[in-house]
Amino acid sequence: MKTKLAIALTALLSTSAMAHDYGHNNKNSCNVTLEQSVKVTPAFIQVLDGEKSLFRITDDSKLYAQGKQIHLTDEQKKIVDEYRQLIQELAPQVAQLVSDGIELASDAVTEVFGQLFGEDTKLQAKVEAIIAKFEQRIKPMINEKKGEYYLSKESVDNAGDDLGEEIEHEIESMMTESVGHIFTLIGKLLTSGEDGMKDFEKKMEAFGERMELRSEDLERQSELMCTQFEKLEKIESRMQKEISAVADFDLVTVSKT
Repeated sequence: MKTKLAIALTALLSTSAMAHDYGHNNKNSCNVTLEQSVKVTPAFIQVLDGEKSLFRITDDSKLYAQGKQIHLTDEQKKIVDEYRQLIQELAPQVAQLVSDGIELASDAVTEVFGQLFGEDTKLQAKVEAIIAKFEQRIKPMINEKKGEYYLSKESVDNAGDDLGEEIEHEIESMMTESVGHIFTLIGKLLTSGEDGMKDFEKKMEAFGERMELRSEDLERQSELMCTQFEKLEKIESRMQKEISAVADFDLVTVSKT
């Protein structure tokens, strides 16, 4: 499931983990696009266009569309309840995937620059600033204490692309500013002889292997979610056909890659 949510973050490691290749073909890959934003709580799910509520489904199978309760047959109640439950299952998974992707990218940046520049406090502060930016992106999405999640159409749709550009820009800037440190490192490796260079190469290779394993684990999680999103899209289509009040409100669009 190569979505614009979090898996794109793992691709950032091709830059931050010294151009290590994480790509592989997946039979169960898909693109998931959020057409609207959604708020998810234990008591209800609410689909929004910006701040405007399009419809809300409560945990007692009641549907409210544009502020009005919609009368439902027993069969329609089953459909909307299935739809609500699946979204409530998916929301924490999506949020966790984003969080794990950010953690992976953050660890890559920290490890690589730690190996390159050691205990340089100024560079360490810059690395911490990059990580803080990542973490700020997901704060509005998750309130685990209350079991609430907010998946914004804009933030989720652009998360991977925006962070990809941001981390690449930050890394290029740090490398440019720290060119003197890089030459110093190279000089030390050269003067320490073949063993010093081999030791550095081994460290980076071991790091790349660790990152690859974590990246593959995220990829497996995303593939499992792909199936759930396809199911959600089908339920949504059924709900739209059965209930005219929500017929025009798409939440997800899924396409195979």
